[in-house]
Amino acid sequence: MENKIVSFLRESNKTISFAESCTGGALSKRIVLIPGASEFFNGSIVSYSNNSKINILNIKTEDIKKYSVVSEKVANEMAINAMKIFNSDYSISTTGNAGPSLSDNLSKIGDCFISIASKDIVVCKKINIDCDRESFIAKITEESLKFFVNTIIKN
Repeated sequence: MENKIVSFLRESNKTISFAESCTGGALSKRIVLIPGASEFFNGSIVSYSNNSKINILNIKTEDIKKYSVVSEKVANEMAINAMKIFNSDYSISTTGNAGPSLSDNLSKIGDCFISIASKDIVVCKKINIDCDRESFIAKITEESLKFFVNTIIKN
C-alpha cells in the first residue's frame, strides 16, 4: 500500500506528513522504511496525550471536551494542523481508543477516526475495531494507507 502512495507522491512531486495518536508512529515507520522517504515525507508528530494535541498540534481544549479526543472534529484538526506545521501537500491523522480504558464517555473502545487533509479537501473515516492493542495499531495503520489510496490516488 505504501508503495502506491510513494509512487504517487514522487510522480506528482507532492509531500505528506502525519499526526498520529493511536497508531503511535506505526504509520511513519511504514513510510520511512522506503529508501528516499525524505524526498516526500516531511515529518510526523506522535501526539499520544491530550497535552501534546493541545500544545503541539494546537487542538482546542474545548473541542476535546465537547467532541472527545476520539472524534471527527479532532481528527480533522490534527490533519489540518500537521499539514500546516510541516508545510506538506497532504496529511493523515489517526486518533482512537485501543483500550482497555477510556479517556472520556463520548467514544467507545475500538473507535478510531482517520482524517486526510490537503489544501482542497478534508475527509474523515470512522472505524470500529474490536481486537488487542497490537492488532488495533496494525489495522488502523493499514486502513489509513488504504484510505489515502482510495481517496486521493483513486486507483
